[in-house]
Amino acid sequence: MKVRLQRLPYGLRLLLATLSLGIGTGLVGIACHYLLEGVQELAFGQASSDLLQQFQEAGGLRRFLVLCVTGCLAAGFWYVLQKRYKILSIRQQIDLAGDREPAPLAHLLHAGMQVAIVGAGASVGKEGAPREVGALLAGRLAKGFSLALKERKVLIACGAGAGLAAVYQVPFASSLFVFETLGLAYSWQNLLLVLTSTYLATWVAQSIVGQEAVYHLSAVSWSASGFLQAIVIAVLVTPLALVFSSLTKQASRKRWKDRNILWALPLAFLVLGCLAVFFPIFMGNGQVLAQAMLSSQQIPYLPLVLAVKGLLVYLLLRNGAYGGTLTPSFALGIGSGYLVSLLLTVLGIHVDPALGMLLGATVFLGTTIEAPLTAIALTLGFTGQAWSLTIPLVLAASLSYVIRKRWEEKQ
Repeated sequence: MKVRLQRLPYGLRLLLATLSLGIGTGLVGIACHYLLEGVQELAFGQASSDLLQQFQEAGGLRRFLVLCVTGCLAAGFWYVLQKRYKILSIRQQIDLAGDREPAPLAHLLHAGMQVAIVGAGASVGKEGAPREVGALLAGRLAKGFSLALKERKVLIACGAGAGLAAVYQVPFASSLFVFETLGLAYSWQNLLLVLTSTYLATWVAQSIVGQEAVYHLSAVSWSASGFLQAIVIAVLVTPLALVFSSLTKQASRKRWKDRNILWALPLAFLVLGCLAVFFPIFMGNGQVLAQAMLSSQQIPYLPLVLAVKGLLVYLLLRNGAYGGTLTPSFALGIGSGYLVSLLLTVLGIHVDPALGMLLGATVFLGTTIEAPLTAIALTLGFTGQAWSLTIPLVLAASLSYVIRKRWEEKQ
């Protein structure tokens, strides 16, 4: 079979590999969707369109027990897995392409566990899993179609973007992610490969994952006051995002991988479980918290809630868990933007809190993932907003980018 493929023109092999990647990552997105819903239903009872309601109806004791059991199982799983295999990040898969291949089964199980713990209520993001599996699939396809090393690296980056697109149905934002975050060089060929794989993956997964926006929010408009709101939010929220980004990066670098994980990770889940007994808003990747704020639900002691949510993400990552920070960052940005907008209103400057939440999400995301354009596209895509909001979001993201660069220069 491989010999027959090698006889095909190189351009055709590259096209077939890209199409196969788009279809494959679309199926990965579907698998992640079913796994997440399956774990949630098993852990907390019958599925509900309102995840917070599902958590609440499960009862405090059940939430506590689920999280404690999850912590013990995850600790044992990752201890055994990392003792036998080296888990390669997406960046490592790109850099080591052609020299070292990731162990397929180990990485699939690793990604599956990330989705499973989020389904069980862990306070980390699920987006890392589909990106990693997409990159893994891309590497296998590139090898199978005998692609050159250059195109193999490009295809791995495409796989990561396509995985993100399939799960969240945000193909344009995912395409920007590949270029901004993974550092793929801009060229017509790369652009065509990225767009083909991300949009095809989105289309394949759409019938199961759904094409509705992840978060429900009425159409938001903006006026001249939005410029001042964007500037103030960028100035005040960017430092908070820098602190969170620094903490989570440090946690990931110093994550327990040896025998210490066997007590550290269950302890982290125990802390989360104790909080979840009384405050289920802390459970999950941040989607519950973000949707509550976007729906104008009153959350008492919001500043404290946001601080605790951020610390829970740090604690889980530091104590051995794997997971993304994209969705937690989005939730923290929503809350930070709302609080700044509330402060402006108290000072007599009337602004739209909904716009403030979107500005905060853009700033926080752009800072943590170091990709302002991707952050703008994700914020609009996640909430189903019109592109007319781009102007204030670009202003906030640009100013936040300047602040972040100045901060990095001083480090």
